[in-house]
Amino acid sequence: MALFGKREIAYEVWGDKPQWRRARQRLKDAGIQIMETGYYETESPACGCGAKLDHRDFGPNGKIDRLTYYISVKPEDTERARQLLADLVKPEHMVPE
Repeated sequence: MALFGKREIAYEVWGDKPQWRRARQRLKDAGIQIMETGYYETESPACGCGAKLDHRDFGPNGKIDRLTYYISVKPEDTERARQLLADLVKPEHMVPE
């Protein structure tokens, strides 16, 4: 992670950690320096009592992934990174606006 320097988000996916890991590896293999990578909560839990319980977490598939994962690169590498990762971004995995 670069402490000082400009960075732009080249990749952002909602609820798909394995896809995010593949994207990171693809950028590393292409020689693009990743400036920052991480995740944040996209959706708050449905419960308003502060217990952070969500009835969707108790289904047969277990806890749902409601995190948004992102990768930031240098501004000069943004376009190339987006082209490399274009086939990994699917409409159902786009970050809700």
